[in-house]
Amino acid sequence: MFLTKRIGPRSKDIPKIKKLYIESFPENERFSFGMMIKNESGNYETFAFYNEGVFCGFAILLNSLDISHIIYFATLPELRGKGLGAKALGAIGRIKSERRIIVDIEREVPGCEENEIRRRRKNFYLRNGYSETEVRYRWQDEAYEILVSGGTLSGEDFGNFWKALGIKKNTTNG
Repeated sequence: MFLTKRIGPRSKDIPKIKKLYIESFPENERFSFGMMIKNESGNYETFAFYNEGVFCGFAILLNSLDISHIIYFATLPELRGKGLGAKALGAIGRIKSERRIIVDIEREVPGCEENEIRRRRKNFYLRNGYSETEVRYRWQDEAYEILVSGGTLSGEDFGNFWKALGIKKNTTNG
C-alpha cells in the first residue's frame, strides 16, 4: 500500500528526508532545509511517501496564491523506476486538487552532458499529467522551465506567485 503523510518538524523521518535531500540536489540548488521544515512562514509543506510502510521519498512544496510549487521531489535511488514517483505525484494532485501545481525542471541545453536525464525527467512529468508552459527563467546559472498540472500558468502568474511571497523572480516567456 502507498501512503502519503504531511511531515512536521518533529517527525521521526526528518533525518531520512534530509539525507535524501542532500544526496539528490546539488548544493547550489538547495535552500535551508531547517527553514523549510520549520515552516515559520506558513508557506512550506513537506510530504513523505511510504510504500508498504517503508519510506521511499519526499516532496517539499511552496504555496502561494492558488499555486503549489513542488520545489523538491525525490525518491530513494534504489526505488526509482518502480512507479512510486508517479504514485507520489498522483497523491500530491489529489491533496492539492483545488490548486495549480507547478514544477521547475532544468532545460535541455545544446552540448550539455545531462540532456538525456533532463529529457527523461520532463517526459516523466508530461506522462503524469503536467503540461508545458512558456515560463522560463535562470537561477544559479541554470536554465529552467515550468510545467503545470491543474490549469495553465503564464509568466505573470509565476511572477505574482513569488511577489506574494515577497521574492522578486525574473522570468521570460519562450
